[in-house]
Amino acid sequence: MSQTPADTTASDQPFIKVADLHKRFGANHVLQGVNIEIGKAESVVILGGSGAGKSVFLSHLVGLMLADEGQVLIDGCDWKQMDRKQTYHLRRRFGMSFQEGALFDSLNVFDNIAFPLRRAHRTLKRGEIKDRVEECLEIVGMPGIANLTPSELSGGMRRRVGFARAIALEPEILLFDEPTTGLDPIMTSVLSEVIVDMREKLKATTITITHDIRSAEMIANRVVMMFQGRLVHEAPRDTFFATQDPIVRQFLDGNAKGPATAALIKR
Repeated sequence: MSQTPADTTASDQPFIKVADLHKRFGANHVLQGVNIEIGKAESVVILGGSGAGKSVFLSHLVGLMLADEGQVLIDGCDWKQMDRKQTYHLRRRFGMSFQEGALFDSLNVFDNIAFPLRRAHRTLKRGEIKDRVEECLEIVGMPGIANLTPSELSGGMRRRVGFARAIALEPEILLFDEPTTGLDPIMTSVLSEVIVDMREKLKATTITITHDIRSAEMIANRVVMMFQGRLVHEAPRDTFFATQDPIVRQFLDGNAKGPATAALIKR
């Protein structure tokens, strides 16, 4: 089925729409009827503990997994209804940064960032690639490190190089999977500021999954709580962190006892 991007400026259709999304792995019902709409250039943070379904949800957004039930629509296009060519072109509108940066250890920083450029634009000249790589490094605050190898970088530097690679193709949608996990509070704040800067410069829709509350406060326009495969609460940033929802409150306060613990024990 041929699909073309919807004219979101001429309609009230959301840029990203997830409707009644279900995913199972055997007897494990990982996503249980997820519904969310995300506007263009919005920054949404999805909070939740380990095993909540956050990474599986992110994989559905970018089309790496397909729904067992329900729909994932990107600019009006349904991943399940597209052929291989259409899927390829839609996926190029995404930039994704994985945990730990996921760099190629055998390549230096320049070639890591240039990798998606060379795959997507085979006619680009070396000088054009060089200019884009340098621009991406400037955006993430890491100029002058193109010749270093991943082994020469700190954990925070590796994450930022991963960010630079994610924006190499000037994506409309940025996905971040636990971008600050394992980092100290100072580096967490630095990377959160970098994410905000990237979103503003690219005017990109940004979706970040994390369990880091401080980072969520810095990055988000809207915050969503995922628990046991469901989105249990969502609100604008300032309202979200003042909520009295018992599951969200337990997560934010870090309490060992509460409804979330009781629900997990019953599983």
